[in-house]
Amino acid sequence: PWGMGDAAVGTLLTFLVPLLVGGTALAIADADVDDIPLWAVALLQVPLWAGLLGAPLYASYRKGRRSLAGDFGLRFRALDVPLGLAAGVAGQVVLVLVLSVVYDLLGVDAEKVGQTAEELTDGAEGVLDVVLLVLIVGLAAPVFEELFYRGLWLRAIERRAGTKLAVAGSSVLFGVIHLQVYDLLALVGFGLLAALLTVRTGRLGPAIWAHVAFNLTAVIGLLA
Repeated sequence: PWGMGDAAVGTLLTFLVPLLVGGTALAIADADVDDIPLWAVALLQVPLWAGLLGAPLYASYRKGRRSLAGDFGLRFRALDVPLGLAAGVAGQVVLVLVLSVVYDLLGVDAEKVGQTAEELTDGAEGVLDVVLLVLIVGLAAPVFEELFYRGLWLRAIERRAGTKLAVAGSSVLFGVIHLQVYDLLALVGFGLLAALLTVRTGRLGPAIWAHVAFNLTAVIGLLA
């Protein structure tokens, strides 16, 4: 059966494949990573999805039930839309308020939080760029990331160590994997929210819609 080994291989692929493909593309184009347009950034997400989508597909169709719904809970109900959207927006607001207080107490510059997302939105120079940004951050990322982290990783840990450790472990992993120091607490916080939605409902639908709302709330705030 599939398990943590498959999740670990998928995680490795999410680093190696984009690095290999992106590095090769930049070398051929003789370009710097800071100079690439947003449409090129969009194309470079495809190698990242090779691990996020490829690992669950391989685990399910080679070692599981041959069903992403059966193995990882990739299912939706009508209730998932309002539940997820409300949870995502509320999560964004609460985390911003809580972390602003926490960072102030710790003496951390809160302006550095969300810097990566701000750099991405700054690259949106026209309607096409905004559409690409919404498609990447608001739609594609939530589906692929939830399938991988709350689908494969959460359930793999749960098989070995139980639900509580699965919720905590998959959330911390989700935060750390993004390699964004100042956003770490916010990412782990959202990971906990998404994991709890998944565990409570038994499906990924609510977490995916929460992820959509969480990301789009940030994007809209930065574009406004």
